[in-house]
Amino acid sequence: MCKLNIRQFPAVLVRTSRAKVKHTPSASAHRNYFQRGTSVTMGLSSWMTAVLVMVTMATVDLVHGAPNIIILMGDDVGFADYEINDPAMRTPANTALAQKGLTLNQSYTLQTCTPTRTALLTGRYSYKLGMQLGKIKGTYLRYVPVEPKLLPASLKDLNYTTHAVGKWHLGFCDWKLTPRYRGFDTFYGFFSGAQGYFNHSGTGTPSFDFRDNGRVAWENKGLYSTELHTTRVQEIIRGRKREPFFIYMAYQNAHSPWEAKQSYIDDYCSHVQGEKRRIHCAMVAAMDESIKNITDTLDEEGIADDTILLVLSDNGGPLGYGSYNWPLRGGKSSFWEGGLRSHTVFVHPKWVVNPGTTWDSLIHVTDWYPTLYKAAGGNPSDLQEMDGIDQYWKLIKGKQGTRDRVVLNIDDKRGRSAVRIGDMKLLTGKPCHNSLTSGAPAPPDMEAAGTANSFVVRIQDVPEKQLFNVRQDPRERNNLIDDPQYAEILRELEDFRDYEIENNLVPFPANIPKAKEGKPEFYSGAWSPGWCCAG
Repeated sequence: MCKLNIRQFPAVLVRTSRAKVKHTPSASAHRNYFQRGTSVTMGLSSWMTAVLVMVTMATVDLVHGAPNIIILMGDDVGFADYEINDPAMRTPANTALAQKGLTLNQSYTLQTCTPTRTALLTGRYSYKLGMQLGKIKGTYLRYVPVEPKLLPASLKDLNYTTHAVGKWHLGFCDWKLTPRYRGFDTFYGFFSGAQGYFNHSGTGTPSFDFRDNGRVAWENKGLYSTELHTTRVQEIIRGRKREPFFIYMAYQNAHSPWEAKQSYIDDYCSHVQGEKRRIHCAMVAAMDESIKNITDTLDEEGIADDTILLVLSDNGGPLGYGSYNWPLRGGKSSFWEGGLRSHTVFVHPKWVVNPGTTWDSLIHVTDWYPTLYKAAGGNPSDLQEMDGIDQYWKLIKGKQGTRDRVVLNIDDKRGRSAVRIGDMKLLTGKPCHNSLTSGAPAPPDMEAAGTANSFVVRIQDVPEKQLFNVRQDPRERNNLIDDPQYAEILRELEDFRDYEIENNLVPFPANIPKAKEGKPEFYSGAWSPGWCCAG
């Protein structure tokens, strides 16, 4: 076992290192300085004073010019779990944000929690890090490698304060895998992938999991996690310092277990057909209310116009449990569009040229790292080993995006893959595990109203190789694999896939060991780091 250096974390510090000020003072800053009548023939001390003044001015420009950034990421929230796609749902805050910003209609994540979080925070394809599948659970010795520099660490280089709230799920067996060792100044949430919303524990053996920075927050037992997380985000906003802030709010909603406060059911979802859908509706409504409370706080503090908001889900909704992805096919864990495509909203007040519109270009979750880094004033070319593409200016100007191809994932364990070039998507192997996720069930209220129709396909009837034009055929019904007019693009897609498999795939481990030393019973009943030595 490692000898860990568990240290006390200082309060968030004001970052003033000149080495981190990468921006040149603006032209107006130069003019203002020289308009003061400074002599061209300065002495050494005068010149050094001038340099210090200019560096200070650059720092001020950076601090006051860089936007705050908040990522609001839902968990297992399906494409049809928003009122824009199913009118029975109640998500007015999401709808209001879409009117202020852009709805991204071709926005991809990955099929489950950990692969998406890995891609978001590293800017790299998850299969290049061996994280194409999950399995960060319990005492499994599994975690995101320590080498990639995460997004919050890069934003700290630009003088941001950084805060993680909610679900982590990137590994915690070693302290250096946890948020405050990976670029976040503060952490308020849980390390694991799933737990009760009230008891903050898994099933069976007591396994409490709620941290306030390094401390186990036992006092939160019995309180609804969504409300706790929201309050902490509001406190961060109200207590902000001079620097811009980055908040990564990873909601627990609407992951299992399916627990909602009765008030959310009564106030928002009592009309919804089906008990599972009704509870799921209430969990999503709780998340939406949280978004409203956070945006209201930004308004109250007078910084809404200076804050970027990115709202997305980590993957498609899990079918059979009250979530729907209609009209997309499939759900969570599948490589169909319903497992990979996220309803996404991007808001950048005063900068987005055409608010209230849909941006229809291809964007992948890896793109958010360089895109937000650019928005923060950084130069994406300084970032190392990025698979993500900076699309900042394309987004805010409403122009055609830069990305023309994407590896949606490579699952070497199950022998399946999904790649897209332009509008064409190639699926190899079975995209899903069962017949339920082979089709596209419609939300019950829409089906009853005749505004949507379901379809089901038996898993044994799904071909091993499929080609779709997913822009024209988002439901993935018309397999073009044998159409000769697509032979050239098919070869290009196969070459793209094969190159990545041969050159960049880190195989998923055949066996993942467990460490009994990590059991909560050895840590007073709480999940705690300190039982592995991360490489």
